[in-house]
This record gives sequence, C-alpha cells and structure tokens, in this order.
Amino acid sequence: MKPIILLAILTPLWLTPPAKAENITCSRQPLATNYCENYISEAPNITLGQASDLISKWLDAKQQIFAPPFDRQLLAKMTTGILYTDTVKAMDNLINSNSQYRYGVQKVESVERFAASGNKATIEVKVTEDATVYRNGRVETSSFNTKVVRYTLEYWDGIWKIADSQIMSH
Repeated sequence: MKPIILLAILTPLWLTPPAKAENITCSRQPLATNYCENYISEAPNITLGQASDLISKWLDAKQQIFAPPFDRQLLAKMTTGILYTDTVKAMDNLINSNSQYRYGVQKVESVERFAASGNKATIEVKVTEDATVYRNGRVETSSFNTKVVRYTLEYWDGIWKIADSQIMSH
C-alpha cells in the first residue's frame, strides 16, 4: 500500500476541509461542531430550561416507547448513542416476553447540576417516577421512587438528544 493512500484512509473526514468554502450554506447555529449539508457547522447552545424540558419530554415519551406501540421513531427522535442502543434491546425484550411498562407520576422535581460545552451537555435531575411492569397482562413489579439521574445530552441530526443516563442515587 502506498503511504499517500494510507494517509488518506487514516485521515478522518472531519479534518478534511470542504472543497469550496464559499458553498457552505448552513443555518445560524453557534457553538459546537456538527455536519450541515456535508460541511462542518456549529450547534446551538442548550440552556438549562431546554435541557430540563428534554428530560420531561423523555419521561412522557417512555409511555409510548416501553409499551405498545413500542414507538421506535419517537425513540430515534429523542435519543442517540448508548441510550438508543440499550433502549432498542429493552424494547425487544419486552416484546418477546409479552411485557410492558405503564407509568403513573413522572416528574422532574429539581435540577441538581447542569453543564454544557459545545455539542455536549450534562444535566443531573431529581426524578419521581411511578412505574409498573406488566407481563402477560399481570403486574410483575412495581416501583414508586425519587432518584437522582444524570443524563448526557448530545447535539445530533440538528437537534439535542439524550445519549446516556445513569442513576446516581435513590
């Protein structure tokens, strides 16, 4: 293999400048890098309020994601990365075992911490959630608790999505 070809193979695309910079037509998006019309653009800052709203929408969406119709499009709209992958596996397990979640109260009680930089953000929230797992139409487990959850957010496909979550304390 010729060294020049090896160099081309090992050079990541994001390090390669666009062929004609004057053809970049991205919308106004300040801060982190992301692709826009095959060129690098910048992601908008996410505010504490927007991050908190995203988590509230995620909690609401779980009713449609973890129960029939097991909405994969909604999942893809709201998540990316490891959370998306793990949730698809969980959905498949629920379907295969004829199970589902049903939720009562789901509420962000407070924001404990928040930080954003570029196309990533982290928000730690205290969440109260009432969840019941049904298997073959019968209650298998039920929980009602308040826990601190850390969510990792990423700007992806032109919107902020949840990339990961971790329970910090019960």
